[in-house]
Amino acid sequence: MDRALLLRLLGEKPAKQEQTTYSLATLTQEDGYRYIEISYQACDGETVQALLLIPDGVNIETNEKHPTIIAHHQHGGRYDAGMLEPAGLCENPANTFALSLCKAGFIVLCPEQIGFGRRREKLADGHYMDGQDNERWLFVQYYLRGRTLLGKCLFDLECLIDVISSLPFVDKERIGICGHSMGGLIAYWFGWYEKRIKAIASVCGFSSLALLQKRHLNHTFTMYLPGILNYGDTPDLLDNICPKPLYLTFGAEDRIFPVDASLDICRKAQSIYTLQEASNQCIVEVTDDGHVFTEEKQVKAAEFFRMFL
Repeated sequence: MDRALLLRLLGEKPAKQEQTTYSLATLTQEDGYRYIEISYQACDGETVQALLLIPDGVNIETNEKHPTIIAHHQHGGRYDAGMLEPAGLCENPANTFALSLCKAGFIVLCPEQIGFGRRREKLADGHYMDGQDNERWLFVQYYLRGRTLLGKCLFDLECLIDVISSLPFVDKERIGICGHSMGGLIAYWFGWYEKRIKAIASVCGFSSLALLQKRHLNHTFTMYLPGILNYGDTPDLLDNICPKPLYLTFGAEDRIFPVDASLDICRKAQSIYTLQEASNQCIVEVTDDGHVFTEEKQVKAAEFFRMFL
């Protein structure tokens, strides 16, 4: 699918900020790592936060530069959790893969998608909107203005990568992205969108939109791009992603994303990478489980990033 066409379908992009500005809070020490909150401007100029996780073995006070991974949170109906869940800082976190990557030696940045955590819309009485209502409201809000929720998420991450690239301890030539479920979906799309992303790990987060519609399966509003099925579908992004290193994995018992659609994308990825003589840069794995990012998969994701960052 033509990249320029997809960029148009993402909707109008706000004018880029002239300067990249950010501020860092105070470091908090945990067992084996430290974390710090970083504030920066998203694409519409609003100030947002992300969590920066730093392994104890990494000294950010020197001139040494380190590979860094964006760890995007899942959906799971956990509108309150957002960036806190992959970092293990919310109540009963279901998935703490950012901690696993950090303890494997990587600097990890956990962003917060609009509609989650602190980025939920507040009503006149000061309370947050219901999560599902907020997500639908955001989708409509951007749609009515010629924009998309997916575009907003990608443009916000572009601002974040501007910040990452300016950090003195980050090697801007070795930035990857990893995510599970909705985070896997965003990793797949942002890996396509952003050339500065050098490696992508998408876990249980990919399917064709046509099949979801055929089977009457509703999904997160972030997944939908008005008009896309007139020209192609999400598997077609692979033509532009290749030969960027790509790790795709999902469970054969996944009930969130249709297994046959996920398998088709994996097979298409292998075919495209083979044709472009880059088969060693495409790792595909189907596991005997469900919609989960297990510890075993997290270890393999860390190994993948060690190979390619």
